[in-house]
Amino acid sequence: MRQIGLNSNEIMKEILDIRKADVQWPFVFNSICSEPLHIGVEAFIKGLDTNLGDNRIFKGTAKVENKVIELLKEVFHGPDMVGNIVSGGTEANFLALQVAKKMRPEVEKPEILFTATTHYSVLKAIEFMGLKYKIVETDENFSMDISDLIHKIGKDTIAIVVNAGSSELGCIDPIEQIAEIARENKIYLHVDAATGGFIIPFAKKLGYSLPEFDFAIDGVSSITVDPHKYGLAPIPAGGILFKNKDIQNYLTFNSYFYGTQAHTTLSGTRGGASVLAVYAILEYLGMEGFIQITKKNYESTEYLIKRLEQLGYTLVCTPQLNIVTFYVDNAHNLMNQLETKGFIVSVSRRFKNALRIVINNHLSIDLIDKFVEMLITIDVKETSQ
Repeated sequence: MRQIGLNSNEIMKEILDIRKADVQWPFVFNSICSEPLHIGVEAFIKGLDTNLGDNRIFKGTAKVENKVIELLKEVFHGPDMVGNIVSGGTEANFLALQVAKKMRPEVEKPEILFTATTHYSVLKAIEFMGLKYKIVETDENFSMDISDLIHKIGKDTIAIVVNAGSSELGCIDPIEQIAEIARENKIYLHVDAATGGFIIPFAKKLGYSLPEFDFAIDGVSSITVDPHKYGLAPIPAGGILFKNKDIQNYLTFNSYFYGTQAHTTLSGTRGGASVLAVYAILEYLGMEGFIQITKKNYESTEYLIKRLEQLGYTLVCTPQLNIVTFYVDNAHNLMNQLETKGFIVSVSRRFKNALRIVINNHLSIDLIDKFVEMLITIDVKETSQ
């Protein structure tokens, strides 16, 4: 540390210079997160001094979190829904599995079922909690295979984690069918909708045929959603939603101090800036605003697919959400070459011969055209060698 501090202008200049190495949002083709809306950033700044771990001090900010949950009840069909804004989908998935574990204390070796398309945060939670797991096979659409799920349910199965949809391919599991199986076997059902939570409800209103996934389905106990993804909130802003208070009560962590409320999240000190940002965006956009953004994203997705198919590329699967994965030769090398030209894409460890593109609010048709032209140039050069 310096003996004498620098001038604030010097510090900010250095930070801005360093950030020039960050890829600018319009060239990010692999992120489920996007550039946050300006009103969300403004609201976020207003909450930088807040701590929702102590609502004796931040009573107003705590009320805003309640308002956020109230607004989301209609979106996710949960009249008795409760929840919190948390750090992200990882924390939300941790909390859901903790509840599932605590609800079944009689099970000595609790086991979780999910598919290989499930986000790796579930494996993190399993390792931290010392749980067992089984991987359920997927069908031709990379969704959970019902027959294999039934086969793998055992006496130690305490939870099933399903995708709405997967971050890898955007595939949605047949959640209504799985919920029926979960109910019959008295198994906790958690829906990871970190990717699709702020897409599916609005896409359905646009007429897209997508499966049900939320509390409208009898048997869904909890849902992970991520406002900092397609909800366009500043990072960090995840969400854990429970069907009712009785389920959330399994997460009660008492404070040592009188007057400080019991926590229902992993974090004790929990900034309220994200809560204010999410509330501002929900109120600013409203249902119609999210519908229009979703419409734009689907139109861009369909445009990209059309261009790729015209060029002879084959999709790994027909996307249900705004994630396009298509087969290429030398995928990892192609990804690296695109990055040298400023375009960031992904290659899955499971689909090593395919590029993954995520369509989000910051991508325009013009940028998609530029990307496709660059892809053609590099791909032709690489495959001809």
